[in-house]
Amino acid sequence: MLLKSLPLGAISALPLPGHAVPDEESARGGSRPIAMVLPFPPGGSVDIVARQLQPGLKAGLRQTVVVDNKPGAGGLIASSTVARARPDGHTFLMAFDTHAINPFAYKKLPYDTFRDFTPVSQLVRFPLVLAAHPSLPVSNVRELVELGRQKPESVRYASSGVGSLNQLAAEALATESGMRMLHVPYKGGGPAVQAVLSNDVDLFFSSYAAVQAHVAAKTIKVLGVTGTSRLRQLPQVPTVAEQGYPGFEAYSWIGVFGPAGMSTAVVTRMHDALAGALRMPRVVEALGAQGFEIVAGSPADLGNLVRQEHDKWYAVARKANIQFD
Repeated sequence: MLLKSLPLGAISALPLPGHAVPDEESARGGSRPIAMVLPFPPGGSVDIVARQLQPGLKAGLRQTVVVDNKPGAGGLIASSTVARARPDGHTFLMAFDTHAINPFAYKKLPYDTFRDFTPVSQLVRFPLVLAAHPSLPVSNVRELVELGRQKPESVRYASSGVGSLNQLAAEALATESGMRMLHVPYKGGGPAVQAVLSNDVDLFFSSYAAVQAHVAAKTIKVLGVTGTSRLRQLPQVPTVAEQGYPGFEAYSWIGVFGPAGMSTAVVTRMHDALAGALRMPRVVEALGAQGFEIVAGSPADLGNLVRQEHDKWYAVARKANIQFD
């Protein structure tokens, strides 16, 4: 498999993550704002979750929490920012599933995914929905596969970036079904959804949250769901597994990490604040309505998830012979 060597420019020249002694006062609060760095632009799933949690985090931490969108390079800009930050509790990464995929999607990372971050908590997980433009002449996965077999690469699918889970999910389906589609990467879920709406591409494996309003307006149709069960918001839409591909499953997830070397006190403070925000009735209702499953997992669970997801999707990439170029 040919791995990508990105023109990272200044990113690749960044120093290795620092290991400054954590500021223990940050475990008790302070006047400095906390930056929650996001790897994608507004409009996608990570941004949706961040904006929902921001008020609760501010109240729980008694500090200003700033959502800082730093899109680009498949999440490497945001991740590099956090990896080199002081582990004093003022800078965190709200990572997407790409955090576990980037180690094999890019030939050279400016950080080590498994050593340069401190896991804090997995926030949510959610299945993807196969969102298509209404003009695509298919109404389900079986018909999509037939079209992709008859006219290879005539179907154009978007992703939120090279090496994203929505690319891997699409290629997993293509490999398993024997069809071929054309990949068109974008810089985040928001731009990818807009590409479907404008019919620049035919479909996108999206979060339900990112396309909910468009599904209601019938400007996007849903062909299938990648979870183990149907979405309660779309009970009429079968899973991909139900449509002839048993065992097919893909869940996106969002988790929070700090820089390496973060103290237990600082991690615990942020973990507890996140868990508190996720328990707020307003947040539970809003996230549930948009298809998110609240997890609020432990730091250890998040660390294990990154390794498991890395190994699973690396195997998919090898089987599909995906070229990250």
